[in-house]
This record gives sequence, C-alpha cells and structure tokens, in this order.
Amino acid sequence: MKKRNINLLENYLLTEKKRKNTSKTGLNFIAIFLIAVLLLSAYSLKLFLDDSSLKESNQQLQNYVSDPAILKQVSDITLKQRQLTDLNTILVDIKSLNTVFDAMPELGSVVLGKIYACIPPDTSILNLSFDGQWLTLETVSSNYIRPSEFARNLRNTNFFEEVSYYGYKNEVSRFYGTIMIAMKVGK
Repeated sequence: MKKRNINLLENYLLTEKKRKNTSKTGLNFIAIFLIAVLLLSAYSLKLFLDDSSLKESNQQLQNYVSDPAILKQVSDITLKQRQLTDLNTILVDIKSLNTVFDAMPELGSVVLGKIYACIPPDTSILNLSFDGQWLTLETVSSNYIRPSEFARNLRNTNFFEEVSYYGYKNEVSRFYGTIMIAMKVGK
C-alpha cells in the first residue's frame, strides 16, 4: 500500500479560508443591515423634523388667519372691492350717458340765430319750448301768409331734421301758427 501523505496544514488553511469567507459574508450582511437601519433612522428623523416644522408653520398660519385684526382688514378689502366694482359699473353708465348726451341736439345761439334769420316781417314768436328733440314755436303775425312763410324759410335752411306746420288760427286780424322743428342729432 502506498502511503499517502497527509497534509494537515493544507486542510487547516482550507478550513480557515472557508471560515473567513463565512464570517466575511456575515459581517457584510450585518454591515448592510446596520447601514440600512441607520439610513431609515435618519430618514425617519428628517420626516419627524419636517412634520414638526410643518405643524408649527400651520399653527402660525392658523393664528394669523384667525387674528381679529387680519379678519377686519380682509373684511375692509372685500368691502372696498365691492365698492370699486360698483363705481366701475357707475362709470360705464356715466360714459354711456355722456355718449347719449353728446348725441342729443342742443338749443344754442347757432340754432336760435338760424330761427331768427328766418322770421318774416311783422311776425313774432310768442312762445318757444324745447323737449330735447322737438322745438315748438308759437307765432303771431298780422298777415295770414307769414306763419306759412316762416315754416318754409326754416325748411329751406336744411339745418333742421324736420319742420312741421299745420296751418294757422285767425283771431281778430291776428294769425297764430305753431311750428314744430325736429332738431338734428349732434347739433
């Protein structure tokens, strides 16, 4: 039989190497576990601190929002905004009215000058009234032709929108006529 060499050193080194590999794996596992625990703990601590900070901020905001002075300011601002809206509405209405007023006919010196330039001889205006659109002239004359002549003269100026005349009344050799003049818009 052949003798075998029994080398115990090799066997010992092999066993030691396996033991070291096993202990390294265990140490690696423990190290990874500890690192994971530390990371989770740090993250949890950060979340806890963030939560505390947010709760504190939330409480400060709640105190600010429920402060009576702030609530009064908000109420005042809301009231002023409503008033501003109302004023803007009124401004739009006023601008609209101004546009209408600008388009309304005006009874001024130019219009009266045109009327007086058209008055025939021995004719007088007894009454003049203006309702914003129509100018009503009540005339008196000593000649029956004059009221009609007055209306014709007014029509011939082309200054007025419309001139209406429906005849005269005779009372004791006096001839009374009523002439209605529609004013042009913007004049």
